[in-house]
Amino acid sequence: MSPLRVLGRLDQNLAWNGDRLYEDDDIQVGSAPPWALRGAAAAVQRGPGSSWRILRDPLGLNKLFWARTEDGGVDLAARPRTLIQAGHRLEEILAIPRGCVVDLVAGEPPAAPDSIVPAGWFSADGPILELEKAAREIRSSLERYMAAVAAAHPSAPVFVCLSGGLDSSGIAALAREHFPAAVAVSFDLDQPGGLPSQDRVIARRLAHDLDLPLLEVTVNHDQLFGHLDTVLVEGIDWRDFNVHAALVNAALADGIDGALPARDRATRVLVLTGDLANEFLVDYHQERYNGATYYELPRLPAVALRASLVRGLDTCHRETGVFATWGLSVVQPYAVAVDAYLALDGQFLGREERKQQLGREVFGDLVPGYVYSRPKVRAQAGSPELGGGVLAACVDRGYDAAWLRHRFAHLHDVADIRTLDRFIRAGRYRTAVPSLAR
Repeated sequence: MSPLRVLGRLDQNLAWNGDRLYEDDDIQVGSAPPWALRGAAAAVQRGPGSSWRILRDPLGLNKLFWARTEDGGVDLAARPRTLIQAGHRLEEILAIPRGCVVDLVAGEPPAAPDSIVPAGWFSADGPILELEKAAREIRSSLERYMAAVAAAHPSAPVFVCLSGGLDSSGIAALAREHFPAAVAVSFDLDQPGGLPSQDRVIARRLAHDLDLPLLEVTVNHDQLFGHLDTVLVEGIDWRDFNVHAALVNAALADGIDGALPARDRATRVLVLTGDLANEFLVDYHQERYNGATYYELPRLPAVALRASLVRGLDTCHRETGVFATWGLSVVQPYAVAVDAYLALDGQFLGREERKQQLGREVFGDLVPGYVYSRPKVRAQAGSPELGGGVLAACVDRGYDAAWLRHRFAHLHDVADIRTLDRFIRAGRYRTAVPSLAR
């Protein structure tokens, strides 16, 4: 029996080196670590004899977990639930650290792992870019990455998640140039009277202005909550914000899958999202519903809060993990521009209109003015004039933070709920680097 086993499928890699997408040959055992890797990647590549290279991208977008077997081997999987079904307990499961590159050889102590997380990302002494230069670098990275994805997958159906917000609108505007057959897709929660949300109204207008077909996905509460267990398992998180966002993505994924003709599950379907810009620009705020506060953030200076949010991507699989359930490959273009985003200083992050200012520099007239000027509305919170949204739907149904936590524990065969406090701590998974030494 092999001392190292990969159970189930790993998430699809769409990582980039600034020029082209990475392939398996780029991460062979013994080769130099891929220092320039940006985007989502988690790989286990076998080398000569009983040797393996394990890799995880520097943002931790793709997930990779492991557990020790009774005979001293290692089982790896993209989801803890897969390892639990193989007989492991959540208490024993650890994550490969984000940015880790390590070569393992059966019977030998592991070499010291490399970290491909750039040293300056979370340092107060890291590089600083002026707004105009950062915007040029972001636009260049986005354009070149989308061109590389389009060249690598010329026949793949392409969908663009379109909330009507600035982040997704910018990606949609660029996607139209690189993916001429792209289809925009919009989420909405069915409301009494059938009134559309602000997001749906803007998505319709923008899709028309960009000349993109629009797939409208509108679900009722029962349809939404039919995805709840899937979201908890595939999103690998029980915290309310990530669960609520993942429910929106599950509805979108189900809608996309239903709109596709019968297909071989091996056929790649690309879904472009505007995810990650909120973390990079600290564009989060708490929400109020029925007198209670949700989605609270720690009180930290802007640069420290950004570092906390970006590190926290390690424990968020609300995008790639959820869409993968339907065999859909998520493309997160902002991931490849991370260096330029993290070089924006605290003074800029303190500006009220920082996202609009940067957006105008990056996208210019590609994005219509009404997108820059509209107030931010989260799909989880709903339209101000309509109320509701996914947050309210969950709270009203009794699916609060405590319920989600206990349901996650049940789905992962956890008897002692305190186990979860050790699995995710300070916004990160419990991590360690495995070895194959006897």
